[in-house]
Amino acid sequence: MAGLLGVLCYTVSCLTASILAYSPSSILATDRPVHLAILTLVCSALSLLVIAKRSQFKRNIDSGHRGDYVSIPLKELRDGDAKVAKEKQRIHSYALTSSELFAIVLVATVALTVRVDVQRRLLLVSECATRSVEVWLPFLIAVYDALRFQKRQDVRAIEEDDDDEDLGSTAYQDFAQSLKRSLLSSPWRYVPTAFLLSLGCHLVAGLWLSSESSHVCPISSSDVVVVPRLQWLALLLDTSLAIASLELAIGGMLPSTPILSIPISWAAVLTLSAGVWSIIAAVVIATQPENHAWLFMEHEPSPVGSILSLVCQALLLATFCISTLYSVMNLGLLHISMALLALLTMIPGIRFIWSARRPYPPISSLNLTWSFAIIYLAWSLYSRTRRAMHASESPPSTLRRVIIFAVFALLLYPGLMKSNTVHFHPIDLLMYDAQNKYLGYLNYAASSSNIAEAVHTYQERYQDNPPPGFDVWFEFARNRSVWVTDEFNQIYNDLLPFRAIQPADLRQHTWDMVSNPWNEISGITIRGGVAQVQENVIPTHRWMLEGVVSILESFSQHLPDMDLAFNLNDESRVALPFSDLRRLENKALRTGFGKSASFSTDRASGWKDIPPEPISDTIFENWSFANTFQEWAALTCPSSSAAHRGLSPLFKSQLCLDCAADHSLGQFVSNWSIAADPCHQPDLANLHGFYLSPAAFKATHQLRPVFSQSKVRGFNDILYPSAWNYMDKVAYSPTNTSSADRPAFPDPPYKEKVSSLYWRGATSEGVSTGQGAWRGMTRQRMVHMANNLTMSQHDGVTLLLPDTRHPERYTYTTLPGASLPDIGLATDVSFVDGIARCGGRDCEAQEQEFGSATPDDFQSHWKYKYLIDLDGAGFSGRFLPFLQSHSLPLKAALFREWYDSRLIPWLHFVPLDLRLHGLWSTLAYFAGVHGTDADGRTWDWNGHQREAELIAESGREWSRKVLTKADMEVYFFRLLLEWGRLTDDRRDELGFVL
Repeated sequence: MAGLLGVLCYTVSCLTASILAYSPSSILATDRPVHLAILTLVCSALSLLVIAKRSQFKRNIDSGHRGDYVSIPLKELRDGDAKVAKEKQRIHSYALTSSELFAIVLVATVALTVRVDVQRRLLLVSECATRSVEVWLPFLIAVYDALRFQKRQDVRAIEEDDDDEDLGSTAYQDFAQSLKRSLLSSPWRYVPTAFLLSLGCHLVAGLWLSSESSHVCPISSSDVVVVPRLQWLALLLDTSLAIASLELAIGGMLPSTPILSIPISWAAVLTLSAGVWSIIAAVVIATQPENHAWLFMEHEPSPVGSILSLVCQALLLATFCISTLYSVMNLGLLHISMALLALLTMIPGIRFIWSARRPYPPISSLNLTWSFAIIYLAWSLYSRTRRAMHASESPPSTLRRVIIFAVFALLLYPGLMKSNTVHFHPIDLLMYDAQNKYLGYLNYAASSSNIAEAVHTYQERYQDNPPPGFDVWFEFARNRSVWVTDEFNQIYNDLLPFRAIQPADLRQHTWDMVSNPWNEISGITIRGGVAQVQENVIPTHRWMLEGVVSILESFSQHLPDMDLAFNLNDESRVALPFSDLRRLENKALRTGFGKSASFSTDRASGWKDIPPEPISDTIFENWSFANTFQEWAALTCPSSSAAHRGLSPLFKSQLCLDCAADHSLGQFVSNWSIAADPCHQPDLANLHGFYLSPAAFKATHQLRPVFSQSKVRGFNDILYPSAWNYMDKVAYSPTNTSSADRPAFPDPPYKEKVSSLYWRGATSEGVSTGQGAWRGMTRQRMVHMANNLTMSQHDGVTLLLPDTRHPERYTYTTLPGASLPDIGLATDVSFVDGIARCGGRDCEAQEQEFGSATPDDFQSHWKYKYLIDLDGAGFSGRFLPFLQSHSLPLKAALFREWYDSRLIPWLHFVPLDLRLHGLWSTLAYFAGVHGTDADGRTWDWNGHQREAELIAESGREWSRKVLTKADMEVYFFRLLLEWGRLTDDRRDELGFVL
């Protein structure tokens, strides 16, 4: 290195590369690559111009090795002036002419400009990306180096290393020395070590094979072929840029090259490229007004904060580029490329090893050992070769070698010691835990046998007296034979922040929302114990509010006068920033108990009539068809959460293991209550239609009393029992006998059903308008997995199966996807009624990928053992009928409903992660596997049919006990009593007392 500055630049280059390698998705603006590229190019160009102005770069060849390309070995300098003169003449032949300089700058500009576009395209379809293409960059550089710069050396002029090891025999030593001389004398001396390093890094990338995501890479599209070609094009462009930097680094340092300095050359390249992309952005603004908001980040939660974040990222990348460029000038391109590749590969690899210490995902110890051993060997051989060519470099001490090896072994220890085998199946443990939770819930949910006990329980849990009318409600619940009388935490949590808002404001907010039809929120008025739908309801959704009125009819006579605002859309509506919600909840905590047993008598006057003409003012923002995660999910999380840091894989083809770890036991969901929490799962931004591109999403960050049928975790809507289920829009009604116009649809005992996973549905989860959003939606991913039998672009599926050597144990095994039907994992899954909610090329793409089946009668579900339930645009209305059947329901959901706390996963239903990576292992556990896979392995495992039937029957029995229409009425009754108190001007005085 050339002095302290050279050491500093090399250190900074490695440090910034390490930061990028550790968590690229949290550093790179993957959703705005063009913005980031332009800012990075501009920052780098300005920095280089400052460097060129404030410092002088020496124009000679004696200041360093120049990367082993043009340096003169010391022994050659002693061989005579003629040889030195000849060598200097060869070195000066690398000087650049004006035309050569112009050509290099032009090629670099074109390569850099195209490279930005290639990266943009790759990020758009990253689910189709193949692994480890970029690792071959040092190898290509080494080949170019051998052809362009290296020359055959006189081996007699090369000093032998003093620290060669004892090779054991004279013959072996002679052979080794001969091989060493042949290698050192060849111009290709660095190619073998570069190849070994690239190969080792390629093998490290193979560690991720068992943890690939279910994102759809369409087998019917050209992306399967185009994306790998784009990756190879990116590699060639990177190689071109590297070669350009090499030529400028060598030629630009020679006096005969017509250039002021290397920084000015690269500043020109960067400025030209930034200019091209700025022109492209200007054209987009002029010709595509619909992209104006995206280009100027108008829909960002904080545009100023987003711009500052982009600037910081650009400065980091600019620092990396500039420090790397200076390091290339001093250490050489090959050395820098090999060092950075090792860092960029090993850091993610080691992080993966430490995050995968559990049996899942499986890691091949052999692959792990060989991959890192090859990298270590390649770097060691390269270092020895380099020292042999430059006698001025001293070899590392033995102590340093021991320390490096020890650190290496320590970092790899979790992977080397990791076992992919478990002594029990996780589902066995999860079912056992579920039974214990159920026993605890039984006492918590229904411990009160009389009104006195119910009041006491309420006071203990909620630190307040019950609302007026609580005795009527309790008697109503007893008369309706409802089992749950004490567990209503969902109501308490939903209403808690509203206690911080004055009753008059709550009434005004309700009026504001229902008076503007654009809000798609309509009201129900309760006056004198009679509930009525307000007149300005949207006609297409009137049935929903009429269904709500039918629920209210059985108890509305006991309710105070009030107006209620109901969400007509499927999507959630109210999401408060985390700090705002905590502030309201802290303010809402009650300190005293109200004791007035009746509501105010003049409540009707506090609610304004709906105006004859709709108002236009609204606080709701329309985010339909847009990615909503950062604005409406991450904002509800603590600033320290992963959702804010964006710690998810750069490419969607890779599963985010850290995201699923908090709620998982291996591949299986262990904590259903947080499995849909976005705060520790930033990858949910690309895994559900609600976040990717909702169909009708009008939401607000201000607290408003919106009653919704379901909501996503983090939202502050008030949940109520859906009229969809109450009115039996989709009902469980099997028939054992057929009629003239309808065949029989019996629900046979579990053992007599078809052993197949069954699903029918529509592409209603979100809207895909031409940008490929459908590839991440849960329904599309599930259908693709079931029918195309691929996980992402790779034909591999990881299952937990019995160990072939120890049947009492289980091992995570990766099988070819095409093997699943051969081993008995059958599915009957398809979309019906064509492809809906799409636009542009996405309609045709989905039609080609999935096709469409003829709709079946809903009652045909009961023929199958395994029924999977998935969200649509909101909650799925078919889950309750699934629970009521003799079939086993599996559920993957982002939305939560009023009854979620009443169901125990792994006892009443089978939960699935939204990533669906545990689907096949779960199905295999219950159904078993029988047959021979594509690799020739034979499986004969009966699975756990008894456990499957136990869950199916437990869910059936429990749903009949706590999820009846009477339960809906009782829940709604209690909710509206609580809401009546909150909207009463005397609410602090109100409370039921015996």
